[in-house]
Amino acid sequence: MSASAIRLSFFKLNTANMEAALRFYGDGFGFAITATFDEPDFIEHIMALPGQQTGPSLLLVEWKDARDVSVGGGHGPVGFEVDDLDAVYQRLLELGATGTVEPFDMEGTKVAMLTDPEGHEIELIQLAKN
Repeated sequence: MSASAIRLSFFKLNTANMEAALRFYGDGFGFAITATFDEPDFIEHIMALPGQQTGPSLLLVEWKDARDVSVGGGHGPVGFEVDDLDAVYQRLLELGATGTVEPFDMEGTKVAMLTDPEGHEIELIQLAKN
Protein backbone atom coordinates (compact mmCIF):
# COMPACT_ATOMS: atom_id res chain seq x y z
CA MET A 1 0.00 0.00 0.00
CA SER A 2 1.39 3.38 -0.92
CA ALA A 3 1.59 6.23 1.60
CA SER A 4 -0.83 8.27 -0.51
CA ALA A 5 -3.58 5.70 0.23
CA ILE A 6 -3.27 6.22 3.99
CA ARG A 7 -4.92 9.03 5.95
CA LEU A 8 -5.16 9.57 9.69
CA SER A 9 -8.86 9.15 10.44
CA PHE A 10 -9.42 9.38 14.20
CA PHE A 11 -8.13 9.00 17.70
CA LYS A 12 -10.27 7.43 20.40
CA LEU A 13 -10.44 8.16 24.11
CA ASN A 14 -12.32 6.03 26.61
CA THR A 15 -14.20 8.02 29.22
CA ALA A 16 -15.92 7.17 32.48
CA ASN A 17 -18.05 10.35 32.26
CA MET A 18 -19.29 11.08 28.76
CA GLU A 19 -21.11 14.32 29.60
CA ALA A 20 -18.02 15.78 31.30
CA ALA A 21 -15.76 14.69 28.40
CA LEU A 22 -18.14 16.21 25.84
CA ARG A 23 -18.11 19.51 27.75
CA PHE A 24 -14.32 19.53 28.14
CA TYR A 25 -13.51 18.84 24.48
CA GLY A 26 -16.43 20.91 23.20
CA ASP A 27 -15.80 23.99 25.34
CA GLY A 28 -12.02 23.60 25.42
CA PHE A 29 -11.33 23.02 21.74
CA GLY A 30 -14.59 23.53 19.86
CA PHE A 31 -15.27 19.89 19.00
CA ALA A 32 -18.86 19.15 17.95
CA ILE A 33 -20.60 15.79 17.60
CA THR A 34 -20.96 14.66 13.98
CA ALA A 35 -22.29 11.13 14.61
CA THR A 36 -23.28 8.89 17.51
CA PHE A 37 -23.36 5.11 17.85
CA ASP A 38 -25.47 3.94 20.80
CA GLU A 39 -24.75 0.22 20.93
CA PRO A 40 -25.74 -2.31 23.60
CA ASP A 41 -22.23 -2.29 25.15
CA PHE A 42 -21.08 1.29 24.58
CA ILE A 43 -21.94 4.75 23.35
CA GLU A 44 -19.53 6.48 21.01
CA HIS A 45 -19.61 10.07 19.82
CA ILE A 46 -17.62 11.05 16.75
CA MET A 47 -16.50 14.67 17.03
CA ALA A 48 -14.86 17.13 14.65
CA LEU A 49 -13.32 20.56 14.88
CA PRO A 50 -14.92 23.44 12.96
CA GLY A 51 -13.85 23.26 9.32
CA GLN A 52 -12.39 19.77 9.79
CA GLN A 53 -15.52 17.61 9.50
CA THR A 54 -13.67 15.10 7.32
CA GLY A 55 -11.16 14.44 10.09
CA PRO A 56 -9.12 13.50 11.77
CA SER A 57 -11.86 12.99 14.34
CA LEU A 58 -11.99 12.60 18.10
CA LEU A 59 -14.05 9.60 19.22
CA LEU A 60 -15.24 9.53 22.83
CA VAL A 61 -16.36 6.11 24.08
CA GLU A 62 -18.17 5.21 27.30
CA TRP A 63 -18.66 1.53 28.09
CA LYS A 64 -22.07 0.77 29.58
CA ASP A 65 -20.71 -1.90 31.95
CA ALA A 66 -18.71 0.81 33.78
CA ARG A 67 -15.42 -1.03 33.16
CA ASP A 68 -12.19 0.52 34.35
CA VAL A 69 -10.94 2.98 31.75
CA SER A 70 -8.32 4.66 33.91
CA VAL A 71 -5.41 6.01 31.92
CA GLY A 72 -2.10 4.18 32.09
CA GLY A 73 1.38 5.32 31.17
CA GLY A 74 1.80 3.33 27.96
CA HIS A 75 0.85 6.11 25.54
CA GLY A 76 1.84 9.62 24.68
CA PRO A 77 -0.18 12.80 24.47
CA VAL A 78 -2.77 13.83 21.95
CA GLY A 79 -1.28 16.87 20.21
CA PHE A 80 -3.04 20.06 19.17
CA GLU A 81 -1.58 22.93 17.16
CA VAL A 82 -3.08 26.21 18.40
CA ASP A 83 -2.79 29.88 17.43
CA ASP A 84 -2.78 31.26 21.00
CA LEU A 85 -1.25 28.68 23.32
CA ASP A 86 -1.49 30.79 26.48
CA ALA A 87 -5.23 31.38 26.01
CA VAL A 88 -6.01 27.73 25.21
CA TYR A 89 -3.85 26.52 28.11
CA GLN A 90 -5.70 28.83 30.53
CA ARG A 91 -9.13 27.84 29.17
CA LEU A 92 -8.32 24.14 29.60
CA LEU A 93 -7.16 24.74 33.19
CA GLU A 94 -10.46 26.51 33.89
CA LEU A 95 -12.32 23.49 32.47
CA GLY A 96 -10.58 21.10 34.87
CA ALA A 97 -7.35 20.15 33.12
CA THR A 98 -4.16 19.83 35.15
CA GLY A 99 -1.05 21.54 33.87
CA THR A 100 1.94 19.20 33.81
CA VAL A 101 4.41 21.36 31.84
CA GLU A 102 3.73 25.08 31.83
CA PRO A 103 4.08 26.93 28.52
CA PHE A 104 7.68 27.34 27.43
CA ASP A 105 9.54 28.47 24.33
CA MET A 106 11.49 25.96 22.22
CA GLU A 107 13.34 27.84 19.48
CA GLY A 108 10.33 30.08 18.78
CA THR A 109 7.73 27.33 19.11
CA LYS A 110 5.65 27.39 22.30
CA VAL A 111 4.85 24.09 23.98
CA ALA A 112 2.76 23.08 27.01
CA MET A 113 1.45 19.82 28.47
CA LEU A 114 -1.72 19.10 30.42
CA THR A 115 -3.95 16.21 31.36
CA ASP A 116 -7.69 16.33 30.83
CA PRO A 117 -9.93 15.73 33.87
CA GLU A 118 -9.66 11.94 33.37
CA GLY A 119 -5.88 11.93 32.94
CA HIS A 120 -5.48 11.78 29.15
CA GLU A 121 -2.33 13.68 28.19
CA ILE A 122 -2.61 16.71 25.91
CA GLU A 123 0.26 18.55 24.25
CA LEU A 124 -0.28 22.03 22.88
CA ILE A 125 2.06 23.64 20.35
CA GLN A 126 2.07 27.09 18.83
CA LEU A 127 4.40 27.11 15.86
CA ALA A 128 6.99 29.83 15.48
CA LYS A 129 5.90 32.66 13.24
CA ASN A 130 8.09 33.05 10.17
